[in-house]
Amino acid sequence: MIISENIAVALPIGEAIKVTADRLEKAQKTSGPAAGSWPKEQDYTGSIVAGMAAAFQRTCVGKYRTSAELGGSYIQGNYPYEGLYGDEAFALAQLSEISDDPTNNSWRDTLIDFYSIIETYGTSNYIALFETGATPFQAVFYVAHLVLPAYYVDTNDKEIWRDSLISFLARVDDDTADFPVFALGVATWALAQTGPLDSTPVDPDGTGRPYWNSVTLADLPGLVSSHQVEPNEPNDWSGSFYSEFSHVWENRGFMEPTLFSVLALIAAQRTNPALDYDAEILAAKQALFNAIEPDGAVYFHIWGASDDDYLYAGEMLTGLGALVIDGDISLDDVVDEWDLAKIADNWLSSCSGDCLCNVTDMDKDGTVNFFDFAIMAENWLRNDVAM
Repeated sequence: MIISENIAVALPIGEAIKVTADRLEKAQKTSGPAAGSWPKEQDYTGSIVAGMAAAFQRTCVGKYRTSAELGGSYIQGNYPYEGLYGDEAFALAQLSEISDDPTNNSWRDTLIDFYSIIETYGTSNYIALFETGATPFQAVFYVAHLVLPAYYVDTNDKEIWRDSLISFLARVDDDTADFPVFALGVATWALAQTGPLDSTPVDPDGTGRPYWNSVTLADLPGLVSSHQVEPNEPNDWSGSFYSEFSHVWENRGFMEPTLFSVLALIAAQRTNPALDYDAEILAAKQALFNAIEPDGAVYFHIWGASDDDYLYAGEMLTGLGALVIDGDISLDDVVDEWDLAKIADNWLSSCSGDCLCNVTDMDKDGTVNFFDFAIMAENWLRNDVAM
């Protein structure tokens, strides 16, 4: 794919995270029965909380963690009565990850309890509720977000969850889903993190939509990449992704299909270094920055005045966290001596519960050492702004 060289990132990624997270932190309800949620968007608390957790994980700004935990408490307060939506389960996994002890905390306990109850009921029976209670796109979105925490807490039925995601993906195409590329992106993002993208067929029985004939899991990253907009003329929305498989001209430039498609490419490349999507990831990153306003609002459509729900800002924060270059500790889109100094400050430190240390522990083995230095060295002097 040929990527335009005329796109420029408006802000360093650290500043983009800050303005987006600051707006969400200020808008969050802090009192009353809905404390922890966001005005008129209680149903999307999970996606926003996950984004705030990602913001803290990258910046170590305490108020972002406080906001994420307040949102997590709102989710837990409603859990006994309503269960957990997929984005809420994912949010609790993210909260567990940023806790002082990721192996022992209330967020993880809630997830373990949730999946245990489902197993008692029958995981397959529970998943079957998505057959009639959701559209194919909704089923893929929520099940993808349920697969990731299922593997995070190592639930007994985690493979059932993953297999069901593949099955639901086979039902998605332009006729059955409003945003089929979005569904492809979110499914690939979850599948790449929970198992191999191998020769397993997406639709082994041929009962799904024709789009999936002969497609395997190994084909998914390439399919995602094939839906990225190529440059044709000025203001052509380059770097974004189409919303539909058919590449209808007007169905491109939307934030969510672009965000989850690039998350899919990042996840696939991390698990299989032989893949090389750096150019596509950078183009999508630069496109996504156009959706972020100076006040931290994030638009539904990247290049046009459109809805700026808090949901989109939360999802954007999750994406920005993943888009940080490995080794860019200072979050300025360049890997240089400033980042090396951060590693030196924490050299051979054990990082339990220390956010600033955890940022430099890039391989997440609990200690800042030569393995982390090697990750930084691999991207030494890489500069996403100049590429």
